[in-house]
Amino acid sequence: MNKILSGALGLIILSPLSASADITVKLPSDAALDSLNYNYTTILNLSKPRGERGTVSASVPVKDNIAVVPTVQADGGVQYFFNLGNRNVFTVYANGEDAITTEVTSLNPAKTRTTGSEVYVGINEVEDMVNPILQKFYDLRKQENPDRDAMQALIDDYNNTIKDYIKENPTQPSSVYALMQLDGEDFVELYPLLSERAKTSILFPVVENQKVRIEKSLEKERRQKEMAKGDVTAPDFTLLDLDGKEVSLSQFKGKWVILDFWGSWCIWCIKGFPELKEAYQKYKDVLEIVGVDCNETEEAWRAGVKKYELPWVNVYNPKTTNLLDEYGVQGFPTKAIIDPEGKIRNITTGHNPGFFTILSELIGK
Repeated sequence: MNKILSGALGLIILSPLSASADITVKLPSDAALDSLNYNYTTILNLSKPRGERGTVSASVPVKDNIAVVPTVQADGGVQYFFNLGNRNVFTVYANGEDAITTEVTSLNPAKTRTTGSEVYVGINEVEDMVNPILQKFYDLRKQENPDRDAMQALIDDYNNTIKDYIKENPTQPSSVYALMQLDGEDFVELYPLLSERAKTSILFPVVENQKVRIEKSLEKERRQKEMAKGDVTAPDFTLLDLDGKEVSLSQFKGKWVILDFWGSWCIWCIKGFPELKEAYQKYKDVLEIVGVDCNETEEAWRAGVKKYELPWVNVYNPKTTNLLDEYGVQGFPTKAIIDPEGKIRNITTGHNPGFFTILSELIGK
């Protein structure tokens, strides 16, 4: 049966190939799966917004712990994203011509070994090099009181090993996969080393997309650092509250303000609510909190505010605004502390208890 993927630039027809080009997934004996769920999209489509990628969802039966997934053919190759349940997932890249075998060696966390194509010769070479480092890291993380310095040393070892590999093998397509494991300045530094031969890898479009994302992320980091120096006026905005009334940031001038960029879909946003409520109660005479809901429907926002009993000002941020870019938001939750003069004093990304220490020091209570 043909699958049709629609994208912004037209339609790509993907049709399953012969059995010789299947992906055979071998599961461990304790998998206890009757079927294997997955979705796929063309590698070239990964740069498009999620709604325009034309992602296809599918499922195949599992028999004797083996699932056979029919591959499809498309220019640039196809990415298959498999779901083992409980957030344990793995990815397989295929050109639609090679018979590929993926052996799942661990369910939680998901660990796999894929063979059968040229791209996986390179992938396995890189993974054989860094997996011992990762295993040490995972073993250390499982300890009751892991040594944070030792964990950071392993992270540094991992990154340096990847970087050295790319520097020593800039012409090899396998270096494209190696570069996919890096982020931030390390990625930007090494991207120019890739030769034209390396760029023949079917994974190169993934790296190109990654480059765009990382450059945007670094620009947001730079913007946040500049904004949080204490002399930048917080960008004003006007959004609607639960009653449909306009709320502007400027109306809170004279008070300390926390802007809490959140969403009811964000686990770490929700985990931070108890501490945020304590801070609100403690400083309510000089502090206002404005919860800015992001990346969900208005209905979900209203339900989330009610469910978590959020006592502060709550506004809805539709996707049509550029507010997240103005504040350099690249993760959730993001909290910005604004002083009574309207200047940004701190921006913190993620659930970080240290945020409340900073808040206390700034307010002076």
